[in-house]
Amino acid sequence: MTLDHPPLTHDERKAAEAAFQDRPFNPLWSHKAQRIYDGIRAAQANRQANSQGSTVGLSPPSTNPSVPFHLHYSESAPFIPRIAQVWILEYQDTKERRLEVCPGATSIEQLLKVFRQRAHGRSFTIQMVDVASMSLPSASLSSYSHDARQIDQDGFLA
Repeated sequence: MTLDHPPLTHDERKAAEAAFQDRPFNPLWSHKAQRIYDGIRAAQANRQANSQGSTVGLSPPSTNPSVPFHLHYSESAPFIPRIAQVWILEYQDTKERRLEVCPGATSIEQLLKVFRQRAHGRSFTIQMVDVASMSLPSASLSSYSHDARQIDQDGFLA
């Protein structure tokens, strides 16, 4: 027997076992392990919904046969919010302002070191943000997330 795909890694196998045994997802596992976990949970939810004639946790069936339903966030691997620091960085020469989001454990010294490198000798000030709400221009947005999943307005994974 030949496999069309490489064998599962250790964390992918652990994610599959956890999903089948109804245990929580470990956020330290890889993104692929998360997809395996979510896929198994979705298949289990679909099988349960089909056997009970229920649609709890599921959106209406799609017209696309490869996408029979959307998984609700509560049925997927847990979303683990990460603590972050948010700063407004303002360059003194142009008054350009940037919103900088950094890991929560980053020291002020490390932040200043990174900001100085980006500034290339330009003077700047930083101000901590406690609460903010703003629109984000998509053309200039640069971001990174360990968790690429998105939740739509109804709570389903997009």
